[in-house]
Amino acid sequence: MLKMLKIFSAQRMVLGLLSALFLFSVGTPSALASAKEKEEENQLEAPYHLEMKPISVPIRKKSGTIRYYMFLTVSLEFDENDKKSYARKMIPRLRDAFLQDMSGRSVLHKDKRRGMDFDLIKKRLLKQATKVLRKDAPLGVNIVKIFKGS
Repeated sequence: MLKMLKIFSAQRMVLGLLSALFLFSVGTPSALASAKEKEEENQLEAPYHLEMKPISVPIRKKSGTIRYYMFLTVSLEFDENDKKSYARKMIPRLRDAFLQDMSGRSVLHKDKRRGMDFDLIKKRLLKQATKVLRKDAPLGVNIVKIFKGS
C-alpha cells in the first residue's frame, strides 16, 4: 500500500510539473493580454521609414550641360513593416527609377533663383516608387538630407 501511495504521489508531481510547463509555454491570460498589447504597440510604431543612400541629381545650365550635382537622401514612409521589407529588397530598382526620373527633367523651380522644387521632387519620386512597388507603394517620400557635389 505504501508503494502504491509513493507511485501515486510521484504521478501527481509529474502531472503538476507538466501542467505548470504547459501553462508557462502557452501563457496565462495575463501573458496573452500582454502579447496583444505588444502587437498593438507595434501597430502604433507605424509609419515605418526606409532611408536610402543619396541619389545624385544633376543641375543643368540652359545649354543642357551639367553645372553640378545635388545629392538627396530620401526616406520612404510605409504603413506596414512587410511593405518596408519588400521595398528594401527592391532598392536597386527604386534607385534606378529615381535616378532616371531625376536625370531626365529639371528639379528646379521655374524661377531658378528659388532653387530646387522639393514638392515636385517628392511627387515625382512617389510616382516612381508606386510604379516599382505597386501595391506595396509607400505613403510618402521625405527628403532627409541634401548637399551639393561637384
